[in-house]
Formats: sequence, C-alpha cells, structure tokens
Amino acid sequence: MSETEIWVGRDGSILEGVHPFEKCQGRACCLHAPSDHKMRDWPLHWRNDRALMERICPHGVGHPDPDDLAYGEMVMPGTAWSRGIHGCDGCCR
Repeated sequence: MSETEIWVGRDGSILEGVHPFEKCQGRACCLHAPSDHKMRDWPLHWRNDRALMERICPHGVGHPDPDDLAYGEMVMPGTAWSRGIHGCDGCCR
C-alpha cells in the first residue's frame, strides 16, 4: 500500500498525494467518506494557498468543507475558526 494516492473527483478534478482510503476509516473525510452535511454533493476544490478543501456552491463561491475543518481542528487545535473564514454568500448555512 502506498503512502499517497491519486484522487479523481466526480467532476474530473485530480488531486495527487492524498492519503489512502484506509487512513480515514472510522471518521468523516471530505474525499473518501463525507459526513451528511448539505454541501457534500458540491464539487471539491483544493486551496493550496490556505491548505484548505473547499466545496463550490451552485453560485461558484468556495465554502470550507466541514470535514476538512474538523480534521484540521483535530491536528491543529484552535485553527478551525480562522480556516473557516471565507467570502460567504450564505449557501453553507
């Protein structure tokens, strides 16, 4: 088993260097096992400048993925509030 994989989204987007499916067994993962949130079917977009996974709403606005925020909070406590700041149009509420 490799340490990283290539992930292909439903929209054809490709991410290289993601963790293998087995690494997130038992917890929500924006790539492999999204939780039941209202944005789960929106396309994913990796923000390399913020090290953040976003969901793109029907209006084209990027909203931080809740599962990515939760994981970030787990590995970097106290950061979810700042990582969650975004130009919101209200779709993620």
